[in-house]
Amino acid sequence: MINIHVIDTDGTARDISFEANKSSSLMEILTKERFDVAAICGGMAGCGTCHIAFESGGEGLDDIEDDEEFMLDSLPNIVTGSRLSCQLRLTKDLDGARIRILGDGV
Repeated sequence: MINIHVIDTDGTARDISFEANKSSSLMEILTKERFDVAAICGGMAGCGTCHIAFESGGEGLDDIEDDEEFMLDSLPNIVTGSRLSCQLRLTKDLDGARIRILGDGV
């Protein structure tokens, strides 16, 4: 099981657990768990509404690809640790992470 601590856009926080599954994304889990993630583009790195920031953890994740970097660069609230949750596969590298949902897509 993968366990992460999620802080929603309104400041509420809760821990969630899920199975590792490289064919699914963190965005899919966040929307299933009813966090404030609009996911307007359906996971194509085209809207930024699934923008999150790692407050801790996530060090072993894959590097940011060009599409994700381009979208993040267009967002007004990018911070250290910013990622698009649609681009993050459900791997053990997420275990123990603490994330904040930022949203604010275009």
